[in-house]
Amino acid sequence: MIENDGSWHLYTNLLFVDQPVGTGFSTIDADSFIHELDEMANQFLGFLDQYIKIFPELLENDIYLAGESFAGQYIPYIAKAILEQRSALKLCGLLIGNGLIDPVTMYKSYLPFAVANNLVVENSELYDRINIQVKQCEQALSKQVHFSEEACYPILAEIIENGAMNNHHKENQEGRCVNVYDIRLDDTYPECGRNWPPELRKYVTSYLRRQDVMSSIHINDKKVRWEVCSNSVQNTFTAYNSKPSITLLPNLLQQIPIILYSGQYDLRCNHRATEAMIDGMTWNGGTGFDFGNGTSSPKDPWIVDGESAGLIRSARNLTYILFYNAGHMVPYDYPRRSRFMLHQFIQLDLISFPDTTTRKNIEQSTRSTRHVAFIVLIVIIVILALTGLIWFFVHKRYPTEVPTLFSIIRALRSATHNVEQPQSMAHLLSNESNTNLEVVDSETSV
Repeated sequence: MIENDGSWHLYTNLLFVDQPVGTGFSTIDADSFIHELDEMANQFLGFLDQYIKIFPELLENDIYLAGESFAGQYIPYIAKAILEQRSALKLCGLLIGNGLIDPVTMYKSYLPFAVANNLVVENSELYDRINIQVKQCEQALSKQVHFSEEACYPILAEIIENGAMNNHHKENQEGRCVNVYDIRLDDTYPECGRNWPPELRKYVTSYLRRQDVMSSIHINDKKVRWEVCSNSVQNTFTAYNSKPSITLLPNLLQQIPIILYSGQYDLRCNHRATEAMIDGMTWNGGTGFDFGNGTSSPKDPWIVDGESAGLIRSARNLTYILFYNAGHMVPYDYPRRSRFMLHQFIQLDLISFPDTTTRKNIEQSTRSTRHVAFIVLIVIIVILALTGLIWFFVHKRYPTEVPTLFSIIRALRSATHNVEQPQSMAHLLSNESNTNLEVVDSETSV
């Protein structure tokens, strides 16, 4: 066992919640599984109410909701419920990684993503077969949008079962398939990624089933066994009548900032889908990352620990980060980078997450600074030129004397007003020189 120096608990009080009920250690009667997303959100509010009774100090804390994958549906629904029904809670932001948010852009993204990453060859027999399935999927979605549309399932199945494994084209080995969560890897069929990451089943499951661990977190029912996935919950929780959470994002962005982040090599909830969703979404007076004046938010390099970790874009309360060389579970692949993202978000580091207003202010400030610097430079040049001319004038008129600052000023005044004679001026210059030397000697002794 090694210490995880990228754990989020180093910056926050981290609370994991087994939800919806029936997952993890949460228990429920067999006939009480939920079916829709609003049921899930209401149950989560019930949990928060009970939690606050035990820990009332939560009301004083800033709250951030974070999750990945299907949490792209959970988190917006929970956030909406908190903002509308539990205003006493200080909900400050959302973080969604590789989120399943918009089924339309997600299903449409699979084939282009597979081609771009060498899983499927364009215009091949496999490509043509998948393309037919894409059209059938689009037809089904045109009637009613469901985040889980059965007519669209064959698209992903064809890619992971028959696409090229390990990022190169060759016939797949018998019983192997593409890892849907990281296309650089393969897995046994029909798991195709559900065995990943291996630590889940090898270490986490066995650890959470230990009686001493269960007792320490007050799980005293020996019949309860922690599972990575619950088929009972999955089979019941169809959310057939729930609107996809993309319909909630524009209103949420009016109230709180949101980060969407994606791992580069995740196929299941891939970055192309998230980027296409953002490009087509309208929020806070604009569409996508378009500034509305012929310009758009740039894709800035995102630097972590001196290395290029990805790309970052931001506009109107929404930030998007593409994590290089990561899969579906970004904090698993890059814990320190994900923690850095969290820390910046909580600290509202607008240099790292530049929105439109901040970027304009920075640009205006830069232009103003350059303008002032130019003026200062001109003034310095003029002063130096005048000083040189004055020195030349005094030295030419009194070549036997070494001009001082006071003598130059007095000489200039005398020349301008023509009120003193050369003899008296020479006398003054001599006296000024002696006086200055005395002052310097006095200061030196002190």
